[in-house]
Amino acid sequence: MTDEEMTAEAREATALVDEGPTYSKDYWDLVGEQLRKRTLFKVGMAVLAVLYGLAIFAPLIGNDRPYKLVAVNYGEYESAARGVERLSSNALERIHETGSDLPERAQQSEREVTAALTRIALMRQFLGSEDRESLDSFKEDLKGSYELALVGEQADAETGSLPLQARARQFATEFASAPLGSDPDAPGKHLQPSTRYPLAEGLGWGSVFFMVLWVLLSSFPLWNRIWNKSLEGDRERIRDARGKKRAVLLGTPVAAALLWVTLVGGGAPAFDVSPFKRGLSDGSIVAFEAPVLPPVPIGYAETHKEEGFRPPTWLVGARLDSNGRYMQGLRVPKPDPITGYLPPATPVEVRFGEAWPNAPHRHLAGTDELGRDFFVRLLWGGRVSLAVGILSAVLLTLIGVFMGSLAGYFGGKVDVFIMRLIEILQSIPAFFLILAALAFIDPKEVSIPPIFIIVVVIALVRWTGAARLVRGEFLRLREEEFVLAANALGFSNMRTIFRHVLPNALSPVLVNAAFAVASGILTESAVSFLGFGVQHPEASWGSLVNESKSPEFWWIQVFPGVLIFLTVTCYNLVGDAVRDALDPKMKV
Repeated sequence: MTDEEMTAEAREATALVDEGPTYSKDYWDLVGEQLRKRTLFKVGMAVLAVLYGLAIFAPLIGNDRPYKLVAVNYGEYESAARGVERLSSNALERIHETGSDLPERAQQSEREVTAALTRIALMRQFLGSEDRESLDSFKEDLKGSYELALVGEQADAETGSLPLQARARQFATEFASAPLGSDPDAPGKHLQPSTRYPLAEGLGWGSVFFMVLWVLLSSFPLWNRIWNKSLEGDRERIRDARGKKRAVLLGTPVAAALLWVTLVGGGAPAFDVSPFKRGLSDGSIVAFEAPVLPPVPIGYAETHKEEGFRPPTWLVGARLDSNGRYMQGLRVPKPDPITGYLPPATPVEVRFGEAWPNAPHRHLAGTDELGRDFFVRLLWGGRVSLAVGILSAVLLTLIGVFMGSLAGYFGGKVDVFIMRLIEILQSIPAFFLILAALAFIDPKEVSIPPIFIIVVVIALVRWTGAARLVRGEFLRLREEEFVLAANALGFSNMRTIFRHVLPNALSPVLVNAAFAVASGILTESAVSFLGFGVQHPEASWGSLVNESKSPEFWWIQVFPGVLIFLTVTCYNLVGDAVRDALDPKMKV
């Protein structure tokens, strides 16, 4: 070695000493470095993040519920007033009836009184202070008469119900709304606008949980780097902070979901068609501010039957004339050569907030047989397909890890029994076993959604791969010195298995879990395609492919098929990268 090389090496050693103490990287640090070097892994994770983001945020992207609505719902108000008149009149008639069974009659009117009070609460939000006082007076009198009748005070109930009954028969007339823009002295109630957030009211706690979780996971590289920098690059402190980071990833979405349930409540069913767009279109809802609608203002189950099986509107062949007839392509209507008869057409109905009929972005992925927007159904269908993949992979991994741990650690008869069970399950084609199980399970009888049945069946059939991997690792590790030391110290078998051996045997399980997600998505798609999975009006990517088998409506097969292909391919890329990163031979 020359003097110059020795001098350079000395300078480098001095620099290392000046930098302070250095720490060796642990196993997971090396795994992370290997994954960050792989371009295909990063591409696959980015695509999966986009797909999951679109599915999770589907209610905010494609929905017929406005974000914010400042309006007067005249149709809802008038319907509520008529309902109060009918329900309160019926309830008061029962209260006014004489006889020894008055308490029983009052109990029969409980539903009617409850329904009337619900409608009164709806009317109240559109009335001014003076009108609210009059409405509240009627409500209190109605509740008082009902409560007196309920405890059997017949004389007082009759006395209080007689004048109230006469008022109830004129309730709809008394609380009739005045026309919009009419003179302040005109008869009728002048309604006040109410501010609502219909889309938020339709979100459930589960959607909020996964939205927050997706944001935290997607931004993890950013806030993880900031967190590590705050620890001054101390490797030991960074390792100790891993538990806190996991707590943030799981605890924050749980807290957000609980807060949402407390402040907002539950959510509407995904296939529930809201009345807001139709009311804004026909004038029964009068907006005082421009309603804020989602980017795709079309509901999950909202139909435009006049646009059945319409191609994507950015294609030339999807153009329609004012009568609703196709202008180009194979679907241009032609008169009968003999009679000259031309089938009638129905013009496209453009509802409030929707793009004009030939706008390129009206139906980005076309429509199905009922004229439902296929792009919106793809977004919502991804929630089912991706959820089945994740949940089935988690469940089968848990079952496989438990069974494989028992077989590998105890050996003997336990190992023989579990391995024979695995061989029996693997001797039967898994897909046909899943079909057979689903054919004998009626979701209506067991009161379980089909998606959970599919998840459970997939997990119960396909846990064998994870179990064999864990068993092999346990057979290798159970004779190691740390296991012998745990047994010598008197630790229980469960503690030795799950706290000492299992953490060292999880590497192949993580790889298997990545491939299991892709397998679960393919299985659910195939099952739904055959009609045994998700049923209408819900959808998954597999059931959407089954909407039509005609090559004329190619978009029905192409778009869901491409999404399934992308998802499965990305999971396979991620699984390959994780497998290589966990392999000690691949590390430098």
